Amino acid sequence: MAKNLQSKPDKGARKKTTAKVKTVSEGNGRPVGTTRLSIKGQVVIPEAICKSLDLKRGDQFFVLADKDTICLRVLRPPTSREWAQLQELANLLMKGLSQPAAAA
Repeated sequence: MAKNLQSKPDKGARKKTTAKVKTVSEGNGRPVGTTRLSIKGQVVIPEAICKSLDLKRGDQFFVLADKDTICLRVLRPPTSREWAQLQELANLLMKGLSQPAAAA
């Protein structure tokens, strides 16, 4: 008895999602593109945009929605210079809090 060796599609297999990208000459020539919402609720950011923003797997975003607009803002940790400035500001604030208030 011969077995049917025809492969069945894997139910867990992912369908490849592609994002169409085009560059416009309006403004400063920023990359723009179109994409689709997947069954899992995921959106693929077009490759040209990922490259232009130096996005990496695992980057986090702040997401803001208003009516029919969705805005993504990349969350990046502060640079060492920004971190030093934040520490200096925190120290100044702590000094101000520890000093007694001046009499009026």
